[in-house]
Amino acid sequence: MLYKLKIIKVQISIMLIVSFILLMFVSCANNDSTTQDGNTLSRSDDDGSIITGDAEIPTDDPYYIPNLPDVTYNEYNFRILNTLNEPITWLLTLLEAEEETGEVFDDAVYRRNRIIEERYDIVINEILVNGTDELRNRTQRSVQAGSDDYDMTMLTGGHAFTLAQAGVLTEVKNIPNVDLTNGYWDQSVQRDFSLQNNLYMLGGDFSFTHYSATMVMFFNKKLIEDYSLEMPYNLVKNGEWTFDKFHSLAKATVEDLDGDGVMNSNDRYGYMSLTFLLYPAFMTAANQPYIIKDDSDTPFLNIGNEKFVDVYQKMIGIMHDGFLLFDADVAGNHRLQDVMFPNNQTLFWTELMNWSKILRDMDADFGILPHPKYDQIQENYRSMVAGTTFMTVPLTNTDLDRTGIILEALCAESRKSVMPVYYDTVLKTKISRDDESGEMLDIIFATRSYDLADVVWGSQCYGPFNTLARQNNADVVSFVDRNKDRIEVAIEKTLDALNENN
Repeated sequence: MLYKLKIIKVQISIMLIVSFILLMFVSCANNDSTTQDGNTLSRSDDDGSIITGDAEIPTDDPYYIPNLPDVTYNEYNFRILNTLNEPITWLLTLLEAEEETGEVFDDAVYRRNRIIEERYDIVINEILVNGTDELRNRTQRSVQAGSDDYDMTMLTGGHAFTLAQAGVLTEVKNIPNVDLTNGYWDQSVQRDFSLQNNLYMLGGDFSFTHYSATMVMFFNKKLIEDYSLEMPYNLVKNGEWTFDKFHSLAKATVEDLDGDGVMNSNDRYGYMSLTFLLYPAFMTAANQPYIIKDDSDTPFLNIGNEKFVDVYQKMIGIMHDGFLLFDADVAGNHRLQDVMFPNNQTLFWTELMNWSKILRDMDADFGILPHPKYDQIQENYRSMVAGTTFMTVPLTNTDLDRTGIILEALCAESRKSVMPVYYDTVLKTKISRDDESGEMLDIIFATRSYDLADVVWGSQCYGPFNTLARQNNADVVSFVDRNKDRIEVAIEKTLDALNENN
C-alpha cells in the first residue's frame, strides 16, 4: 500500500509540469501530438484529457497497454545476456535486482520483474559478463555453435550491426507480438536504425540505457546569476534557445581566473565537452546528422549538403571563438570535466545523462538543457543518443513468439511502474534541483535521435569528421572529396551483407 501511495505522489508531481510541455507541443489539428522525430510527446484522449509519455498512464489507453495473449510458460527460464555496469559507467545497465534494498529505482525494477514472472510463470535469469565486447563474443559464439543459450542479449549499436551482417541476429519483423507502435518502445530506434526496412535492435522501457546515454547540456546557475545572463530555461520554452544565444552566453563567462595570461584547466570557459560528443551533438541538434536516409530507407552521406555546410561552419566558428571552448579530449584528460564543471569553471557542459551522477554533491546549483537549435525557424530541438546498448534476439532463439510476448510485457510494465520512479525520483529529485530541469527532460527525451555514422560507420565517417571540426577546418568540400568514395563503399557493403542475411 505504501508503494502505491509513493507512485501516486510521483505521478501527481509529474502532472504539475505537463502544462508547460503542452503549450509548446500539443497540436490543435489532431488528437496525436508528435515531434518530428516520431516520439510521441502527448496524446489527447477521447474525453479531452491529456496523457504524456512520462505522466500518469491510464489503464484503458491502448497506446500503453500491450495486446498480448493470456499464456503461461511453466517456470520457463528467460535468459538475458547483459553486462555488469562497472565496465561501462556512462550507462545505467540494470535489468534485474536480486532483492528490495530501499533504493527506489532498484526496488521498482525488482517488483516489475516479479510481476511479469508471476503473470507468465517464468523466471528471469540475467547472465552478467564483463563489458560489451564480451556480450558480442558470447552472442556470436553461441549462434555459430547453433546453441539456443539466450533469449535476449544487450548489444551496442555497432556490435548489433556487425552481428546482423554476420547472420547472428533475428530481424525485428520476425519477432511476433512486438508492437513498435506502442509508447513504451523508442520510436527513434526504428526510425534511425532500420536500413532498407530491416531492423535488428530494439530500444524499449525494459532497459534504461538509451535514457542514460542521451546527451544533455548542463549549465551552472550560479554563473548565470554572477554574470547577469539570461536564464536558458526561458529561452528553451520560448523557442529562442539557438546557436546564437548559446554563443553570446558562453562567451560572456570566459575568464583568466589566475591572471597569468595563459588559458588552461585553471581558468573559466563558456563551454566544455569532448571532441566526439560536442560536434555531433550540435550537428544533430541542428537536424544535420552526418548520415541520413532517403525515402527508400537507404542511408547516404549528408556531409557536404548546402545546409549541412552552413550549420557546420557556423558551429566551428562558435566553438573556436577565442577560448570559449575547453575540449577535455584535446587536453588529454577526459575527467577534467568532473572537476571543472562542479568547480564553476565553465557555464555549459555536454555529457551523457548518466554522468550527471557526479554532480549530486556540487555546491552551486545547476540545470539541464537540450542542445540549442540552429535558429528560431527550426521547429524542434533534437537530442543525440550515443554509446548505448540495445535489446537484440539471437538467431538461434527457438521460440520467438514467447520472446516477443515477454519483451512486450516487460516494456509495458516498466513504462507503467518503473519509468515514473526513474524519471521523477532518480532524475528530478536526486540529480536536477528544480522543476524546470524536469520540463527540459521532457523535451530532451521526446526528441532523442541517433546518427548512423556514430554507430555503424565510425572509422570511415564519424571519427574523421569530428577531427576536422576539432581542427577548425571549414573545408568540407575537400573532406567529401577525400572520403566520400570509401564511405559509400562501406555503406554498400553493410547493406549487401544485411540483405544477404535477411
